[in-house]
Amino acid sequence: MYRLLQKTHLWIGLMAGALFCISGLSGSVLVFDDELDAYFNSELWQVEPQPGPIRLNEATTKIRSAFPSSVLLYARLPREPNHSIEYWVKDEALQRVYIDPWRLDILGVRGEHAGLLGFLHDLHVHLLAGAQGLLANGILGLILLLMVVTGLWLAWPGWRRLLKTLRLPRTEARVARWFALHRSVGLISLLLLFSSALTGAAMVFHEQANAALIALFGGPSLPEPPPIKASPLQSVSKSPAELLNIAESAVGDERATWLQFPAQPSVPFIVRLRHPDNPHPNGTSYVALDATTGEILMAHDETRSGPGQQIADLKYPLHIGTALGLPGRLVILVAGMMPTLLFVTGVYTWWRKRQKRRARLGKSPSPSNA
Repeated sequence: MYRLLQKTHLWIGLMAGALFCISGLSGSVLVFDDELDAYFNSELWQVEPQPGPIRLNEATTKIRSAFPSSVLLYARLPREPNHSIEYWVKDEALQRVYIDPWRLDILGVRGEHAGLLGFLHDLHVHLLAGAQGLLANGILGLILLLMVVTGLWLAWPGWRRLLKTLRLPRTEARVARWFALHRSVGLISLLLLFSSALTGAAMVFHEQANAALIALFGGPSLPEPPPIKASPLQSVSKSPAELLNIAESAVGDERATWLQFPAQPSVPFIVRLRHPDNPHPNGTSYVALDATTGEILMAHDETRSGPGQQIADLKYPLHIGTALGLPGRLVILVAGMMPTLLFVTGVYTWWRKRQKRRARLGKSPSPSNA
């Protein structure tokens, strides 16, 4: 059994190790994605705040006029007082448009995965291969779980010898030192790698993961808004600002983070909101409204979710470290480097042992000379 697990761990590591490295290193950078983007692309994000609320209606109207052939999908509302509004529009391709919410100046336009950070996000989430890459990434997360479990089985020394095992041996044998480093890094990063792999796979297979968590821990799932029965007598729609105010009044002291515009009359206008204490940067409360009448079709308050849904909502905050604030993000940043260290030490140890084995076989006497 030990020999089988050893071979499984080795060959999975050799075949998929490079992908684990790519995923981990790109994830380390993306832990501070928003801050890096705002710094390196300040011309898109930074605006001069003005008195009074943002001019959401005028900004939305200007985006529609500037992109008449595009479908308006989303609006990311400012997270900071000096940030622009980010609109997502789609024609032949998805574009992100930035507008000053007071002066109504369009600050710039870029593609969905433009720039280095956009490339790293596409690489980390989709492996640069769209929906197929996302599925492959989920499977890769499950494979990493297998690697963590088999690595623990192979390296676990017992509680009494754990601290001694984590120390690097005082030996001149280079292979022994590299193998000890590989084992120590694996044991130290065990829980972090397990959490990253589990939450990453759970986000890809989110429907199955959420259903399992709700079945296990109880509580209702996230409700689905009903379709809208449009009336031909209703032609004037509520403005985005009116719908936003209705949504925010429905869930207490939560603040809107995203707007989803209806692509057709039967689809509701959706507002995503965040409670100040929620570690999820986008929040996990939703209000669906009839864009014509302003009627609330569905209101999901994250503070009143069942235990299963609350645990399900922690997948993303745990994956990026915001569940534990800045210290948690720094820990995830370091954890993303661990697969590369494990891959390098593992491959080097395997290669050196293979070289030594070949050298011994080359020096052994042949049957004809025995």
